Amino acid sequence: MNNDALTALTHTQLDSSTKGIPLGETVTVAEIGQRGWNVARGDLALPVTTLRSGAITHNLEVMAEYCRRHNALFAPHGKTTMSPQLFRRQIDAGAWAMTAATPSQASVMRKFGVTRVIVANELVDRAALAWAAREMAADPDFELYSLVDNADAVAAADHVLAELGTTVTLKVFLEVGVAGGRAGVRSEQEAVAVAEAVAAARHFELVGLETYEGLVTGGDRPEDFAALDAHFDRVRHWMTVLNERQLLTADQVFVTAGGSSYFDRVVAKLGDWSDFPRRVRLILRSGCYISHDAGKYHKLSPLDGRRAENEDLRLVNALESWASVLSTPEPGIAILSTGKRDVAHDLSLPTPIRVHHRDGSVTDLAREGVEIYKLMDQHAFLRIPPGVSLSPGDIVVSGLSHPCTAFDKCRFLPLIDDEYTVDGAVLTFF
Repeated sequence: MNNDALTALTHTQLDSSTKGIPLGETVTVAEIGQRGWNVARGDLALPVTTLRSGAITHNLEVMAEYCRRHNALFAPHGKTTMSPQLFRRQIDAGAWAMTAATPSQASVMRKFGVTRVIVANELVDRAALAWAAREMAADPDFELYSLVDNADAVAAADHVLAELGTTVTLKVFLEVGVAGGRAGVRSEQEAVAVAEAVAAARHFELVGLETYEGLVTGGDRPEDFAALDAHFDRVRHWMTVLNERQLLTADQVFVTAGGSSYFDRVVAKLGDWSDFPRRVRLILRSGCYISHDAGKYHKLSPLDGRRAENEDLRLVNALESWASVLSTPEPGIAILSTGKRDVAHDLSLPTPIRVHHRDGSVTDLAREGVEIYKLMDQHAFLRIPPGVSLSPGDIVVSGLSHPCTAFDKCRFLPLIDDEYTVDGAVLTFF
């Protein structure tokens, strides 16, 4: 990655116009870990979302080891964090590539020197195709991959690249979709037609198949896993069909899938290609692993809630939301200084974990039945059972569900140690 760009990032100056920076303070990113701020003591401007440094390091090591054990390449989805500092750590931990959802995200990755990017979407806009052509022409070591699912769109994009006068070749995966889902071919006939269009194009090369199994199901019942396996069987069959028709001509062929909930089923069904006539590499793209969460992925991850008895690897939650108790206006209710603009709420509401009282004591809220039952723009409604005492000025810590919609609400996320002292920070680019 581009060390100069990352170094420049650490010189970024922040003040209290950035959510979380103490009021009246001005500080560079590099200086943040030297200030001795402690979030439990109330040193930061609340609300703020933090990352546990130790958990981030642990999760990076766990996923790298998981991929090594299963001989899988890893291209984590950068849309989760959009943090170049975390991209650097993911690549240093062995990531083969970074995955982006949009050309703009890919451009951020390029700005900070990522040399291999998968855009997990179709490139159809002229401006995006022109950017891709310029980037590849300017840096022969840069590898860019994207998706295709429509023969006419392939021909149109090839025409745009020809008009631009470029000589680059865009490597593409055929996207295998799900009925009722989003993009991706729905039938074998479509798959063959798109692959034939790629073969006829001057500026495209088909390098394998792509899918996202999270569109198949979001559950953990036997029928959910059966549906996942049936989907992966279809991917495998189409790979065989395209190979037999000599439509997979790249020197290296890939199959890529793997969100953060079912990557164990991806490995089980698409990891072994020893019976295939060509060498195939599996690329996992799980992105939420780096922070994990206290909701969906805590429940569904094969390295947490669905962890097999013989699995010794485990992901841990790094994301925490901190908010002050503003008011206790009625018995059994507290109002917190956080809301929809501050925390993820698309999958489930935040889950209270503990409260740091003004006197320095700590109460475990997870075991007390305390819950957040409503969010407004800047307020959270907390239901307090009898026997639990909260007062204005106390600080409530909550776990979040869905990292992708937690990071995008924060330009600045402090890194904290086990004593809640800030030892660094990451910036995001959404």
